[in-house]
Amino acid sequence: MKNKVLILITLFMIFGRESVEAQACCSSGTPLLSTMELPGTPAGQWQLVLTYDYNYLDDVVAGSRRLTESQRRRISQSILLEISYGITDRLSVSTMLTAIQQERRVRSALDGIPGERVRTRGVGDGIVLLKYTLHPQTIVDQRELSIGIGPKMPLGNSQLRNNDILLPADLQPGTGAWDIILWVYGFKGFVPRSPISIFGSLTYRHTGSNDRFGVGNGGYAFGNEFQTSFGAGYRTDTLFDASLLIRYRTTAKDKFEGNSVPNTGGHWLYAVPGINLKISDTLQMRIDGQLPLYRNLDGSQLTTTFTSSISIFYTL
Repeated sequence: MKNKVLILITLFMIFGRESVEAQACCSSGTPLLSTMELPGTPAGQWQLVLTYDYNYLDDVVAGSRRLTESQRRRISQSILLEISYGITDRLSVSTMLTAIQQERRVRSALDGIPGERVRTRGVGDGIVLLKYTLHPQTIVDQRELSIGIGPKMPLGNSQLRNNDILLPADLQPGTGAWDIILWVYGFKGFVPRSPISIFGSLTYRHTGSNDRFGVGNGGYAFGNEFQTSFGAGYRTDTLFDASLLIRYRTTAKDKFEGNSVPNTGGHWLYAVPGINLKISDTLQMRIDGQLPLYRNLDGSQLTTTFTSSISIFYTL
């Protein structure tokens, strides 16, 4: 256990060294999406989930139309550590810590002329979620329904500069604002009649404002966000299980000094196929990807082409 803790600390130290390189480009990006989809944790147990997420953004979309432009590109790499503890049979608490590296490039349209690039890195914001299980799952009744509420805390730096110029809000490791998270999770199993189970979650984030340019100079607020995922898992008699989710996400436009920010906000629909590997009763691994099925965005935005992630689940 000591070696595992040292590995986690090392990963956060690598991503936690805040840095910035070159010039910022003007393209807009999508905010870091941190989801907490674990059910409530049984009393007295600890659950740890370590996730590496790779988000490749190379699609420029205006409304629901994908443009042929290929001069803008962005890569976002995140590490997310979720720690959950069961206080009682129905009450548990989850904490999520994040670290992120973002790189955005604008390719030059002229041969021999270098493009622009900006890279940022640092500890991201954190979440503390108090979960309550309204209907606990049992062997006889394979249903679960849980709700949760908690703050998103501004742990990450939101004031990184390059050549003394404040970088755009979407390139900062943190938002600099307190948010409120509302969460609902549901599960239904059918063992032994069927190896299929269904599950889903709802998450709503009410965002706060960050005085990016100093108190009294106008606050910046990311748009409120709603996300829902619904899917099914297939249990096999081998080490591998499979799952498929449909994820819908919508955000309102960002606000600056109470006014809407152009080229922000929209609707996204994704397919999320995944493979689960059960290594032992206490250790599991999941590999999944996220592919866009539909986008309808406000204005012209650089958005996700695909994401891939790998998660390790450990129960104490």
